[in-house]
Amino acid sequence: MNSPLPLRALSFGFVVAIALPLLAVGLFGLLALKDLSALAWLGQTVLPLYVWNSLLLCLGALAVALLLGLPPAWFCTQYEFALRRWAQWTMILPLAMPAYVVAFAYTDALDYSGWLSSLIREALLGTGFFSVEFLRTAWPEIRSLPGACLVLGAALSPYVSLLAKSAFEDSPASLAEVSRSLGLTASQAYFRVVLPVARPAIVAGSALVVMECLADYGTVAFFSVQTLSTGLFKTWFGYGDQNSAALMGLLMLLIAIGILGWERSARGRARYEAQGQANTARRALEGRSRFWVPVISLAGGVIGFFIPLALLIHAALTADELAGLDKLLSQAWQTSVYGVYALLTIIPIALLIAYGQRLSRSQVFRYTVRMASSGYAVPGMVVAIGLLACSSLFTQLLYTNFDLRFTLTATSLLVVGGYLTRFFTVGFSTIEVGLARITPSLDQSARSLGLSSRGVLFHVHLPILRRAAFVASLLVFVDVVKELPLTLVLRPVNVETLAVAAYQFAADERLADAALPSIAIAIVGLIPLLLLGPRLR
Repeated sequence: MNSPLPLRALSFGFVVAIALPLLAVGLFGLLALKDLSALAWLGQTVLPLYVWNSLLLCLGALAVALLLGLPPAWFCTQYEFALRRWAQWTMILPLAMPAYVVAFAYTDALDYSGWLSSLIREALLGTGFFSVEFLRTAWPEIRSLPGACLVLGAALSPYVSLLAKSAFEDSPASLAEVSRSLGLTASQAYFRVVLPVARPAIVAGSALVVMECLADYGTVAFFSVQTLSTGLFKTWFGYGDQNSAALMGLLMLLIAIGILGWERSARGRARYEAQGQANTARRALEGRSRFWVPVISLAGGVIGFFIPLALLIHAALTADELAGLDKLLSQAWQTSVYGVYALLTIIPIALLIAYGQRLSRSQVFRYTVRMASSGYAVPGMVVAIGLLACSSLFTQLLYTNFDLRFTLTATSLLVVGGYLTRFFTVGFSTIEVGLARITPSLDQSARSLGLSSRGVLFHVHLPILRRAAFVASLLVFVDVVKELPLTLVLRPVNVETLAVAAYQFAADERLADAALPSIAIAIVGLIPLLLLGPRLR
């Protein structure tokens, strides 16, 4: 069934608009290659350091995420133990708290002058085994590359645990039984049989972790780790070097596309057919494992959510002076306004494009939709740079051809446009899944009764898709609340969201003032986890 021409044209227009910032980054990056002096300067000065630190950050955070995410997923699916139901919840709780908020919380307590590190050093000095000079030189620095790896790995571990848990649950029960009957121990069966079978899900989760590390700006900027994200911000806004910034944006865009292609390729090559009944029976633990398995299963949620939340509450309660409540309410209101604007923009467009894709048989349209959906994998800083480049070109065209002075830079319209590119796939994928569950015979029956394609959408599909649209709206809203780099770059002057306020307070070393907006972000992030928790688990 072919879609009507107006619907196809409108859907294709929205897809192009969504992908425009990404296309702009690619175009301006390629144009910058004409002048090889910018590339040579980057290659001789800062680019190797940015790439090396980004690589180390991704590998370190991925190692932490795998360490905290895989064992709980396996234990919760295979064994019955105390606090197992709590472990299933705690493994997803770090999703509610952005990595930069976790960084603020740990820094306030564990920095050299932090209250918790001071207490620990006093206790160590009291033992008489350590000197002041030794503790001063040997004390680990939280604001460092290893600290950023720990924070990002803990915050992103649910990406690994959720996908791995789903794969473990879907694996046939006979698989583990056969491996045990062949003489393998539980640990040998896990590494030789279970992990290879779950590799596609683990690869997908690992790809998400790596892309989120590349996209992060708040954590690495606060920890003064020089990565591609911080380098792009400094090059564009600090030095005003748009050619070098375009080249770095193009590099980050190519890395994100490469990671997506690698993940799809690995998933396509490693396809396993689960035959037999899924593994639902759980064995009881024996011996010492009854004590250390619950500890390991709860570690990710404790490190990535409960401890940071407790540290933020402590900072708020013990602060001598906090920012006014009226200012916090104003920031929360502005955040809510942006969230509502984003979902009112993204959800209808996602619904229209998903319906157009359902009706269209054009492979070109499907490829363009896939390209537009890659915006979530692209760092928010790159999307912001692409939109600023488009805005600059638009302003120049208006002035040259019509003698009009008008700019979209630092406007809420540009902010919402950035959200559309960045979070379109969040709304689209949820609605697409809901739409795929509607059998095509229902469309045919409605068309046979005289309904047009538009009538089928409004009278048949929309009532069925209400729950999917609600879930998509909720996820888009929460992502907007947590988004930092895009809002920080594109927002109008004197407009602050909770994320921007928390970051600016922390950047000014006012970590106590950053506690309240950070707690508000965590509370908002908890809402979808509490409402959708059973589905996520």
